[in-house]
Amino acid sequence: MARDPRRFALLGIVLVTFLVALEGTVVSTAIPRTVEELGGSQQIAWVFSAYLGALAITGPVWGNLADRLGARRVYLASIAVFLLGSSWAASVHSMPELVAARFLQGMGGGGLTPLGQTVLSFMYDRQDRARAQSWLVTAFGLASLFGPVIGGTITENFSWRWIFLLSVPFGGVGAILLLLFLRLPALTPRQTPFDMAGLSLFVAWMVATLAWTDALSPLVGTLSGALGLSLWLHSRAREHPFLPLPLLRFSVFRGATRLAILLGAGIFGGVSFFPLFLQKQFSLDSAAAGQAMLPLMLSWVLSSALAPRLAVRIGYAPVVVAACLGLVGGFVCLAFSQHPGLVGLAQVGLGMAGGLSFSPLTLAIQEIVPREQLGQATSAIVFLRTLGATLGTAMLGSLLKSQGFQPMFGLGLLLALAALWACVPFRRGLSTAKL
Repeated sequence: MARDPRRFALLGIVLVTFLVALEGTVVSTAIPRTVEELGGSQQIAWVFSAYLGALAITGPVWGNLADRLGARRVYLASIAVFLLGSSWAASVHSMPELVAARFLQGMGGGGLTPLGQTVLSFMYDRQDRARAQSWLVTAFGLASLFGPVIGGTITENFSWRWIFLLSVPFGGVGAILLLLFLRLPALTPRQTPFDMAGLSLFVAWMVATLAWTDALSPLVGTLSGALGLSLWLHSRAREHPFLPLPLLRFSVFRGATRLAILLGAGIFGGVSFFPLFLQKQFSLDSAAAGQAMLPLMLSWVLSSALAPRLAVRIGYAPVVVAACLGLVGGFVCLAFSQHPGLVGLAQVGLGMAGGLSFSPLTLAIQEIVPREQLGQATSAIVFLRTLGATLGTAMLGSLLKSQGFQPMFGLGLLLALAALWACVPFRRGLSTAKL
């Protein structure tokens, strides 16, 4: 085992995972300096929206391609696209050019997380996969925890351009390790017609949905609903659709999709506005609010590292139930009291929910779907979590703007209770599948 090449391939996946998690936290620290140099302050939101939109849209596309062309080559291609976008972002001369570079980054980034998890499912059996998965989620948690500090230090002492170049050593070394040491078992790729019409409908629906979450326009919302219905009907009519509806025949997958959306909405909707809540409730400045979020980040990192191992030892369902209970408890603390001690407990609850929930969902669906559809299934769960986070943040943010923090926390509690209820069919499906 000392010379097991999988260890070097795992290190490559960990580096790439660290890279994509770091990207999600360090860029915000560089934006003020970027605007000073490039101008275009009215386009700040697009720097983030272009990346996140491309990330959400292309994730299922990469997963579909991985099942058709092979996970290894498609994973390496997504890393190459991401690094190309990062290098471009570091050398831009205007804000519109930065937005375009960020969109290219997002196109590559959409494949990094789901394909990394897909590759792991091919490399290891159930027991070893959980151990490997714990390295990935730990890397993700550490990057999220230290990203703002790293980003601020680089921006203050060097240049905002180095924020984007930071991706190159992590991604470059990771890609080299994968190229040299990643060897996957030979599988016959899917030989089915590519659903180009379904892909087109999916992209149109995602663009409309992201536009609606940004503006909350009834007209755009109606368009999003119409496109979503068209995509659903089209997918039901095809034997091999782009949208993985055939996987819904697995009760575990059905349960995981509901949980991914609800947990994504509740967790990220709550966490997104937590710094603002701390600033308003306790009169903290932005730096102090960031330091006050340490309980949330530490509980997230620690529970992320434990989740895969716990899932194998006691089962997937109990770990997901614990995550949902943590989310419920967190919002209860926030909804009924603003005492600093209870706010600290709320952070621990939200951190546990984020750390414990997503690895068990991924590991569970990877055990029940056909191996030739692992890429599509894994990317679907990651996509639905992202979609839930986008919609949840929009809903909670709209309620915060119109009615304040307490109604927003009340909606978060409803989402958490709905996720807890969704654990019932998920657990039943696991019992039926005997996982």
